[in-house]
Amino acid sequence: MSPVRVGGNRYPCLVSRAGTLTLVAILGSALAAEILLAPVVLGAVPAPSVRVAILTSLSITLPSRGPASFVAELQRLGYVQKRNLTIDFRSAKEKPGRLPDLARELVGLKPDVILTLGTVDSTVAAMNATATIPIVFVTAVDPVRTGLVASLARPGGNVTGVTSLNADLGAKRLELLTEIVPSVRRVAVLVNPVDPETPSMVGTVKSAARARRVDLNLVEIRDSAGLGGAVNDVAKAGARALLVLGSPPLYRLSPSLAELTTKHRLPAVSAWREFPEAGGLASYGTNLPEMFQRAAGLVDRILRGAKSAELPIEQPTKFELVVNLKTAKTLGITIPQSILLRADEVIR
Repeated sequence: MSPVRVGGNRYPCLVSRAGTLTLVAILGSALAAEILLAPVVLGAVPAPSVRVAILTSLSITLPSRGPASFVAELQRLGYVQKRNLTIDFRSAKEKPGRLPDLARELVGLKPDVILTLGTVDSTVAAMNATATIPIVFVTAVDPVRTGLVASLARPGGNVTGVTSLNADLGAKRLELLTEIVPSVRRVAVLVNPVDPETPSMVGTVKSAARARRVDLNLVEIRDSAGLGGAVNDVAKAGARALLVLGSPPLYRLSPSLAELTTKHRLPAVSAWREFPEAGGLASYGTNLPEMFQRAAGLVDRILRGAKSAELPIEQPTKFELVVNLKTAKTLGITIPQSILLRADEVIR
């Protein structure tokens, strides 16, 4: 007989041949309820208590779509808030200058792992704050070019994570836009100059535009305050369509962009499905929940003893094409059947 701990209490138990714990004494209904509610992970038991810090450059909260998927996946893996998981969340609220102080503050709380998201600045701030605490990034476009890791196969240092592939996907989105509007010769591209990875994404889109003989008009957006004027200028300048780069700061602008592009009758393709869901025309990009689930998987492996330096950078495997057919009709556009057939979702 050896004791097992459930919900902070100790009870006698036996160890079966399969290596799983079997209770031999059930002390009333309260204990039974604790057993039913306790997280179970086959093969290993999570640490009694772990601390995960989350640092983001974005103006988002923990219940937002991506972080919520991360927390849900951690729970599936056996880490439950207020039971054996503490999460410390800090947001720079679109002000990169705040990131170094926030990173140092989180490091001072002595987390077991730090998750970084948003622009690459979040990861850089965390790296500058600690060389020992493992860091897992999510949504980085090109972690090798930006110096986050030595290579995708062997990151080195204390950093690993999940890349978004948004540079390569920018070319795919332009291709989609030219399929939807075959006659287009001038496309406005919405970019965020604050994002350090914007040049990489712009370079890929420019190469794709040259191949398709499409002229690009880069339109900078730093915050939501200038969005209305920028889209209005795009329409006045004669651009026939709009491409939204997969820059994290542009994510939260999806609802406003959907309204503005429809108002100005601009066919637009974005990186995020929230855009067509809010009334925009179409989106093509990575499945955000899957990316954050992969990040949670990396965190789990680190908590169980794996070294971040030896965990290869993961890439998303799920990509979503979403088309809003109702918006297409409003804009007077006929979506080619070939696009509708390969769409993951068609909003009617």
